[in-house]
Amino acid sequence: MTTDANARASSFEAGEPAVRPVKPNTAVPPGRAARLLRDLSSGLISALITIAYCISFGALLFQGELAGGLPLGLSALLAGSAIAGLIVAWTTSLSPASAGPDTPAVAVMSVLAGSVAGRIAADGGSTGDAIEHVLLAISLATLLTGLVLYAIGALRLGQLLRFVPYPVIGGFLAASGWLLVAGAVEAVTGVELSLSALGAIVFCADVAKLLVMAAFALMLIVGRQYSQSYFTLPLALFGCALLLNLALPYVIGADAAGWYLTGQSDLHFWWPAGHALSGDVSWGVFLTTIAEIGAVAGVTAIALLLDVSSLEVARAKAADLDREFRMNGLANAAAAIFGGVASNLSLQSSVLIEEAGGVTRLAGIVSALAIAAVLLLGVDVAGLVPLPLLGGLLVYLGVLMLMQAFVRAPAQRTWTELLLALAIMLVILWFGYLVGVMLGMVGACLMFAFSYSRIGVVRRHLTRAQFQSILERSAEEKKLLSEEGARIHLFWLSGFVFFGSSNSVFEEIRRAIDTQTAPPIRMIILDLGGVTGFDTSAILSLVKLRNYCREHEVELVLAGASANVQAALDSSAFLQTAKRLRVFPTRNEALEWCEDTILDERALGVRDRANFEAWIAKAFEAEDAAERIVAYFDRREVAAGTTIFVQGEAPDTIDLVAAGRLAITVLDEAGREVRIRSMAGQTVVGEMGFFRSMPRSAKVSAETDAVLYTLTRANMERMLQEEPELAFAFQTFIIRTLADRVEFANREISALV
Repeated sequence: MTTDANARASSFEAGEPAVRPVKPNTAVPPGRAARLLRDLSSGLISALITIAYCISFGALLFQGELAGGLPLGLSALLAGSAIAGLIVAWTTSLSPASAGPDTPAVAVMSVLAGSVAGRIAADGGSTGDAIEHVLLAISLATLLTGLVLYAIGALRLGQLLRFVPYPVIGGFLAASGWLLVAGAVEAVTGVELSLSALGAIVFCADVAKLLVMAAFALMLIVGRQYSQSYFTLPLALFGCALLLNLALPYVIGADAAGWYLTGQSDLHFWWPAGHALSGDVSWGVFLTTIAEIGAVAGVTAIALLLDVSSLEVARAKAADLDREFRMNGLANAAAAIFGGVASNLSLQSSVLIEEAGGVTRLAGIVSALAIAAVLLLGVDVAGLVPLPLLGGLLVYLGVLMLMQAFVRAPAQRTWTELLLALAIMLVILWFGYLVGVMLGMVGACLMFAFSYSRIGVVRRHLTRAQFQSILERSAEEKKLLSEEGARIHLFWLSGFVFFGSSNSVFEEIRRAIDTQTAPPIRMIILDLGGVTGFDTSAILSLVKLRNYCREHEVELVLAGASANVQAALDSSAFLQTAKRLRVFPTRNEALEWCEDTILDERALGVRDRANFEAWIAKAFEAEDAAERIVAYFDRREVAAGTTIFVQGEAPDTIDLVAAGRLAITVLDEAGREVRIRSMAGQTVVGEMGFFRSMPRSAKVSAETDAVLYTLTRANMERMLQEEPELAFAFQTFIIRTLADRVEFANREISALV
């Protein structure tokens, strides 16, 4: 019986409060007697509203030739509300709460009722047969709804429903709203709402009823705009019903009887099992309407998600979504056994219970028991409310749903989404809910693919001049790589690369190659670390990119591919047939290889003692610095794998790397070593801990055979005493080295922002 479609869907889509949040109660909790009185009164108020909606829904489902089935239909609606309400109130994680038929589901049931009745009539069946088959179809839909809801909860699939695109939800809400409006007009006038029948509706004998219906619906809509109180609707309904009941006998006289659903006091349980076993059931009818039966279950599942999400916001409380689905599933299965109509947790009734003073689960239980009492006592509730008011109630619900779909849009709804929702609505009205929702899902997916392709998968594009590997190199190599850095381009890719976005990757890289001619691009690195997968179109685009790079003498390098991305590349034979294509496990390894290649082409890849001495002389700005500095350093040759520094030990030495390569690693949370930096020849390692007198922050080990010159703290103090100028030059060299690292780090950060 969730009727505030605007509240439910806004919460689902935009995460905004669907209903006015309930303020925390800081007052002293009421006593036991006060709580009991409040639960009793709020439960009775909720029951009256639920009964009013059941009467309106009954008039919608059983009208025209099916009008004779209204007593059984109303009994089924009340039974479903009572049974589901009792189970939901007792088990919900959002107490106090109530339950009842959901508006969109009832709209689908009206289509189901019309389809079943039309099929029975076409087969020559009587009106009684049509009523019996309609009730049985509704029971089957209720049973299927219970099974589907329970399965969603048991398999913990409730969160998956949150991925239903909003245009699909908006489309079925709009279609349901229109069906409610059309059904209300037909129930009051007896004329089916259509363009060809507008004249017959306007000039029908029941035009007075139509005007009262429209006026009442307008009053509810306007009242809802200016009042956020959930008492607005019940007060308006009961006040107008009392006014019409007093005025109609004097204004219309004997004709006032036509303004009521009279003779509907024969309320009793309808047993679907007895009718199903009678042998007079045409089961083929249900096979032809299986789409509508399934649509009831699907619509109820989504509606329940909206109700729970909105009530979570209203109560400022997290619900156990899977539990709600399981319990609502059991409630519908139990209702189906007793001939009840599909019902679920109701947002509006639950909020109304709380605003009316309900405190505990007892409020919802009282509401369910009151509905059951009306059913068991056979009270002629249908004859208490004039038919135009029931129709106006349906129109009010329908207009709210239409406004939610097309007017009260959640944040940043686009025209594309609105047009798709309108298209889904029209398809549903023309071809049915199943076709409409399926086409809507396809349309939403295509719309997403188009939008995602516009974003692109190239998240960042830098050159080596802006971003370097974690390998610390000599000043001469740094200078060369800075000059030649524009020849190495890095492209960060992310997301799923598919037919809509793969060609944009090729076009962006092609433009980079074509526009940069001095110097020409030498290497392209594609970082695939953020890529979740490829489709066939993406593989074909990579093949085209590989061929284009080969034509322009550009090395194509792939890095960081995950296992599934690597499998996709392997299965396409892309790597096996590729020329001028290299693959590395990480972006850093790929960038190091590109840097080494550039250096080797300039004959800077080999380190020897002469180069080391020249570096020392240049770094200390003195020709005899190498001989003088060596007197204070201990020369060491270490084999690959040798540990130089241990993380956490005392920092008593500092090392100049003459040749080879060192790795700096730290332990991650899992205890694994992670390389954060590498040091090549003509670099310094250990200076931070040495000058800060802090324990080593990382482990340093030899990646290759290396030659080191080690300065101990004692020798540093000796240098300060014996050759203070040399010590000052050494300290200046260290400061300059650190400043260069900070300067490049700043440029990297600026490029990555």
